[in-house]
Amino acid sequence: MRALHDDPRHLPAAAVSLRRTIHARPETAFEERETARLVAERMRARGLPTRTGVGRTGVVSVLDTGRPGRTVLLRADLDALPLVERTGLPFASTNGKMHACGHDGHVAALDMAADLLLLDPPPGGRVVFAFQPGEEGAGGATAMIADGLLEDPRPDAVFALHLWTTLPLGVVGIAPGPVMAAVDEFRIAVTGPGGHAASPHETRDTVLAAAHVVGALQSVVSRRLPPLQPAVVSVTSVHGGNAFNVVPEEVLLAGTCRAFDAESIGRLPGLVAEVAAAAAAASGCAAVTTYQRINGAVVNDPREAARAAQAAASLVGDAHVTPECRTMGGEDFSEFLSRIPGAFAFVGAARADEPDGRLRRHHAPSFDFDERALPLAARLHAGWARAALSGA
Repeated sequence: MRALHDDPRHLPAAAVSLRRTIHARPETAFEERETARLVAERMRARGLPTRTGVGRTGVVSVLDTGRPGRTVLLRADLDALPLVERTGLPFASTNGKMHACGHDGHVAALDMAADLLLLDPPPGGRVVFAFQPGEEGAGGATAMIADGLLEDPRPDAVFALHLWTTLPLGVVGIAPGPVMAAVDEFRIAVTGPGGHAASPHETRDTVLAAAHVVGALQSVVSRRLPPLQPAVVSVTSVHGGNAFNVVPEEVLLAGTCRAFDAESIGRLPGLVAEVAAAAAAASGCAAVTTYQRINGAVVNDPREAARAAQAAASLVGDAHVTPECRTMGGEDFSEFLSRIPGAFAFVGAARADEPDGRLRRHHAPSFDFDERALPLAARLHAGWARAALSGA
């Protein structure tokens, strides 16, 4: 086994080049065939045993030191979003898809981490490099787990990170406990007898009822859940009717709920259905709710979070490691953390021309990050793995 680049000075430039190659050719969930092929070729060129097709389009490589010890897993996500890019970058995508959440950088950072760990191997044990498909709500983590990712060898600890444009460059966010929310999707069908808009008294106005449902759902967080337990209920889609003079028989609402704690997560499905039905009934309509859990909360193991914070502090100093990093965004790395102790960290990647990252926010057509964050992300992967394998 050998690093692709024997001189560490070449690693940052190689990571940037790989990131730009992936960025220019994005692939969405379970379509990441070319991205997976590129990753697999690079891992095999290092002499690392590599499997493809794990979880449909995932890639798994193993660095075995040949000495007894623990097994740790490092994960990066491969998929892009179905979004038209508007960054103006010279390596921008032109295929109607976009790496608008930094996954291209995650792949490049984990690829660089493989070189770092080959150049300075851990004292013993194994490192599993998992390149996961379908993180963006498609169940890629579950698919890889179903294909045996967490078996033979079974990891003793797992780690992943996210480039984060609302954190300054050089800052690492890591905290024990919940750091990303559970993600739920709901759909509500508001129905009633429609009719002529000129005679609303002869109908049951589903549009008005849907408006009442939207307003009433805002009381779920403010009045039905404990105020010290953060939660979000957002209606993001409203569809109903196609003629200006017809009250439709059905209006469809869709949205998402987010929460950290088990109590709120457990209560939200029933509360959304109850409030929607009551609000619709007040207008003489019915509301039927369909509720789906996309992924659970990302909950860091305290020991592994402390290990990650220590690894980060050795790279950037204690003053640049912060626990203030929780977000209502979601991540299916929760599937790994619900089974094996581990940690999820945020690596500051705000561009110098946009320190708060608001215009180049995640999942926006203008998204971009500072590529100088890639070496830090790679070194954090490698540093955490060495610490976890040494038992530090």
